[in-house]
Amino acid sequence: MHWPTTWRLHTASSVSNAEVQAELEAVLRAPAFERSERLQRFLRYICELTLSGESGRINEYLIGSEVFRKGVDYNPNEDSIVRRQAHTLRQKLQEYYAGEGSDHAIRIELPVGRYVPVFRRKEQINPSPAAEPAAVPNEPNKVVAEGSVVEAQPPRPRFDRRVLAACGAALLFALGLVVGRWSAAAPTVTQAHRTSPAAKEIWGAWLSDAQEAVICFSNPITAVVKHFDHPTPPDALPRRYPMHPADEAVFRDVLRLPAGGRMYFTPVVNQAKMGEAVAGVLLARFFAAAGKSVSVTQSRFLSWEDLTRQTLIILGHNEANQWIDPLLKKQPFRLASTSAKEQRGIVNSQPAPGEKPFYTIAYSGDENDADEEYALVSMLSGLEGEHPLLLVSGLNTQATQMATEYLTKEATLHELLGRLRAADPHHSGPWHFQAVLKTEVHDKVPTSVSLTTVRVVR
Repeated sequence: MHWPTTWRLHTASSVSNAEVQAELEAVLRAPAFERSERLQRFLRYICELTLSGESGRINEYLIGSEVFRKGVDYNPNEDSIVRRQAHTLRQKLQEYYAGEGSDHAIRIELPVGRYVPVFRRKEQINPSPAAEPAAVPNEPNKVVAEGSVVEAQPPRPRFDRRVLAACGAALLFALGLVVGRWSAAAPTVTQAHRTSPAAKEIWGAWLSDAQEAVICFSNPITAVVKHFDHPTPPDALPRRYPMHPADEAVFRDVLRLPAGGRMYFTPVVNQAKMGEAVAGVLLARFFAAAGKSVSVTQSRFLSWEDLTRQTLIILGHNEANQWIDPLLKKQPFRLASTSAKEQRGIVNSQPAPGEKPFYTIAYSGDENDADEEYALVSMLSGLEGEHPLLLVSGLNTQATQMATEYLTKEATLHELLGRLRAADPHHSGPWHFQAVLKTEVHDKVPTSVSLTTVRVVR
């Protein structure tokens, strides 16, 4: 939270219990909290325990079992409800004090990484002119949004956590590739032991293949939206197209952009998907542990010849990666593109009893509940049977990330192997299969993944 420079924050010791209690009741009456009984219980519980001198008792297990009524069997490692709700609570408190509660003398905060609230007082002082940062012309601050990147000029410099996360993921991806190449150059006995029996059975064809694995990232055709202080010249490069005023108003409202300036569209073909970037790190780490290296390419640089002579992992759905549809054309599970009548999904051409014929994204409509997203995993023999082929096709980028995590973790690989053996008890040789995985997503952050159905491909 960026506090205005006109206020000085004091320690909790200068705030009385009565003042905090009054502020708590005021916060709980705010519309954002009145609509969420969960957040009300959460905030009241941690505040009242702190005021009574019992803040040392507050932890994730206690909140989950008592506030969210998960009972004594609650396991924070398996259920992230407390972390998710704490994230939402911090956001709501920040929004409250940036708006309706901006003139309140007491503030209630929930520091990142903690569940014990902090109570602070503010009193007005004369701002120092030197404290105001100088404006930097024509240096927009980047804001990442779903399917696009918006660059805006805020009143003062401010770091966006989503941008920092994107930079961190890109750095981790580069490091993962470096580790993968280094490990391939000098495999050790320790590395070989880090590949579990389940991983060896499912990934055996990949680990024994003499070639390195090639990770193919998708190239979605999207538009970047950029905000500038002044109109750009008509002949400026790259090409930018002015946004309609009605559309501009929607973007300004959703992304909270400052007034003034102009907004433009710029067509692009090489936008990064964060879920795929994280998936690349997970795959590089997995292969590095087995003593193999990986390389990367983009779907627009791939050819049919590459598909016959390379060991490929193709990431993304069919609206962003043109190779998905032709490779899945004869498989039991395929992808359907977005149409005027329905959103994209996974088609089950031969549903078994209890299976759905169509899997698509289920948006909760409530910021406190999870969206359900799906990914289709297809581990196949390849076009000419010489090199294995893997397609990880999340309906959204978050599902691609979690499906890749499922394929590279020992516990989930063991579960997958059990399901494969149950589906084909007399199987021998490499496993070729398709699997549908469900991911829970909160505020565009994937939190869990589960195996929905699996089909052995003969």
